[in-house]
Amino acid sequence: MITEDGLHEAIMHGREQRGMEFKGPGRRTDKAFQVKIIRAVLGMANNPGGGVVVVGVDDNGIEIIPTGLSTGELATWPYDDFASNVSNYADPYVDFDIGVVKMGGKSFVAIEVRQFDELPVICKKSYQGVLRDGALYVRRKGKNETVEVPSHVEMREIVSRAAEFAARQIVATYVDLQGHLKTNEAAISSSELSFDNEAKDLL
Repeated sequence: MITEDGLHEAIMHGREQRGMEFKGPGRRTDKAFQVKIIRAVLGMANNPGGGVVVVGVDDNGIEIIPTGLSTGELATWPYDDFASNVSNYADPYVDFDIGVVKMGGKSFVAIEVRQFDELPVICKKSYQGVLRDGALYVRRKGKNETVEVPSHVEMREIVSRAAEFAARQIVATYVDLQGHLKTNEAAISSSELSFDNEAKDLL
């Protein structure tokens, strides 16, 4: 999980990065705000290495402002509730953790999202111009923002990672199968030897 020093360094960087997105303060229970966070989470799940969404940091396009969350806003971000919200829009599931980061006497919610481990995460439900059913969200190369796949470059990157995972699974299955075959062959050889020895005793 991101630390106070890590958050401070990211803010001092002066802009969002591909693996980090800032969102201003807000309540998870505010549906219009919630879905913007979910969109960012979906994008991070499809980002190489995943990423972090920090809630409580304003980005007005000119500067990064660490506003922080009020006690009331912070209380609306328990993991289980937000996980349920995300599952309504993500297919397959998104693996993430939520933590609270303190900096300068202010509190921020950090959502650490892991890269998909098998299939790219697709949005399965629309919401009023923010989320679209069937859309694949990514962190855009060159311009750090969460968008629907904008070009063949990002699409090829996602397909390559999914293919790499599938290839690793095939190799692991092959190695496991080879191990079982060798074990079975050893057991059969042992049984045959035992049978031969017993047969000799009968002669």
